[in-house]
Amino acid sequence: MTEPQRFQTIVVPMDFSPPAERALAFARQLAQAAGPSQLLLVNAYAVPLELEALAAYGSQQVFDELAGETDKQLQALVARLQEADVSAESMGSPGRPDDVIVGLAQKRKADLIVMGTHGRTGLPHVLLGSVAERVIRSAPCPVITVK
Repeated sequence: MTEPQRFQTIVVPMDFSPPAERALAFARQLAQAAGPSQLLLVNAYAVPLELEALAAYGSQQVFDELAGETDKQLQALVARLQEADVSAESMGSPGRPDDVIVGLAQKRKADLIVMGTHGRTGLPHVLLGSVAERVIRSAPCPVITVK
């Protein structure tokens, strides 16, 4: 008989959407059942070039405020997880979300990525693409998507 799979490090991308919240709930259950596990919550955001140009002209305060608010939300989630005896940490990072998620999974030698997906199809999928799809293609570990 084989040993059950243990997930020491689980990356959970967080954009604070309902699918991301469901993915976090699933990852939490998995961490409690197949642990001990560490959940790494990551919020990755791409800043359009037009907005980066604004930062160069003194609008950096707007970006700092947004990053601070995101950090507060992430820390609240981490606190909630720790209250449930789940080891967790968080980070926010600028960059293309799929690149940030895959890079973190590689750097931290993640055993699993659990992420929400909006399930877009048709024209919205063509126009917006799918972060989950790009992560699945290049992830160094298994990926579970939660709709």
